Amino acid sequence: MATELLAPPGTAPPRIAARPARPRPPRRALIERAFAAGFGAAETAFAVAGIFLLSQALVPLLLAASGTLGGPYEGNPVLRTMFAAIHAISLGLVIVHWRPALPALLRRPEIAALVVLALASAQWSAAPDVTVRRAFALLGTTAFGLFLASRFTPRALLGVVAAAFGLSAVLSLVFAIAMPAIGIDHFRHPGAWQGVYTHKNSLGGAMVTGAVAFLLLRGSLPRARRWIASCGLGLCLFLLLMCTSKTALTVLLVLFAATAVFRTLRWRLDVAVMVLIAVVLVGGSIVTVVVANWEPLLTAMGKDPSLTGRVPMWEVLARTIGERPWLGHGYNAFWLGHTGPSAAPLREIGWEAASAHNGFLEVGLQLGLVGLALLLAGYVASFRNALAAVRRTTAPEALWPALLLTMVLLYNFSESLLLERNNVSWVLYVAAVCSPLLARPRAVRRARHPSVGVPPAAGEAP
Repeated sequence: MATELLAPPGTAPPRIAARPARPRPPRRALIERAFAAGFGAAETAFAVAGIFLLSQALVPLLLAASGTLGGPYEGNPVLRTMFAAIHAISLGLVIVHWRPALPALLRRPEIAALVVLALASAQWSAAPDVTVRRAFALLGTTAFGLFLASRFTPRALLGVVAAAFGLSAVLSLVFAIAMPAIGIDHFRHPGAWQGVYTHKNSLGGAMVTGAVAFLLLRGSLPRARRWIASCGLGLCLFLLLMCTSKTALTVLLVLFAATAVFRTLRWRLDVAVMVLIAVVLVGGSIVTVVVANWEPLLTAMGKDPSLTGRVPMWEVLARTIGERPWLGHGYNAFWLGHTGPSAAPLREIGWEAASAHNGFLEVGLQLGLVGLALLLAGYVASFRNALAAVRRTTAPEALWPALLLTMVLLYNFSESLLLERNNVSWVLYVAAVCSPLLARPRAVRRARHPSVGVPPAAGEAP
């Protein structure tokens, strides 16, 4: 105020020079850099370990071998403590990285809406205590996926996923060769490898994810280091054959075909449209033939035409959803044996089912048509954005969200993996749909790079 009064009329008051910032002592700067590097390495190690453990690898197998696994996985105190630790650390890291985590979550707000709906469903759940406990587990699992999306660049996340499933592949090979008593199934599917998992299909699903991650990672590595990804891909394919999971092999073949189709989106628009029309015509013809010859094809593959009782069960569960169509029976509160909402369907089904073996029916049973509509709307929007990301950049990791969403869709026709707590499938889904690759590009960037398929910079996320 005083300087304004003393200044001559018509002139601006003099500015007081800002005091120069004191430079940090070199020793302090060195300590800060070392701490940042150490904290980053710890976060990467936690990400790899979390993906590995949430894929239900190693720990359930060791507990089963010792006879202490018991019933449901989350009922085991060891697993319950392990999952709770992953949830708590994930929530803490999301708070630490709240600046990138908030826009990542806002890209797909239905993720938060589904978690809130799961927590709120305790109000109408048949087992409120079960719903609350498992909904908080879902919150922690979702937080882990959000942490992956906000902490790592798409290329770095692809490396983390490859490292986690590469670890499970190496250990599975060791267990099958050095400890065949637990690394190979001798009861349900004699001779089939299960590695560090409790079922051959679990090993198959993990190797499908690992194979896709290594395939994409190979294209982003320097030529001198591509042999690492090639070895990882080869090991995943070998274990996939040894586990004899026909479902996993079919899904992988579809994903390899989808990779080629998605890459055509980077071609000139007229050529891409012609190729996509041809793919739709050929694919539609194949689907028509498969549907018309469903039973003979399954019989030839050694499969039950009823999908081991799944088809009759799905008919019963579709009617059951109509009993509470809007909000369902509460998160994870339907399958309570012969004393809860599942009692009548189980009597009609005739066998002890623990899930719907279909992710979409499972969500409908738990959270009704409201939850299912939120999930489907988010999935469709995410898939559209994933295809747009494929056209926007030639970076290999740009294919990951589209392939992951395709894999989730295929697996959830016969398994219940959507909105599932303590499950790596839901973690990777959240990380994919919240990825910066699926963010809308800035208008200035579109103006600067109008050509389709030309990325702003090598490996840069749009």
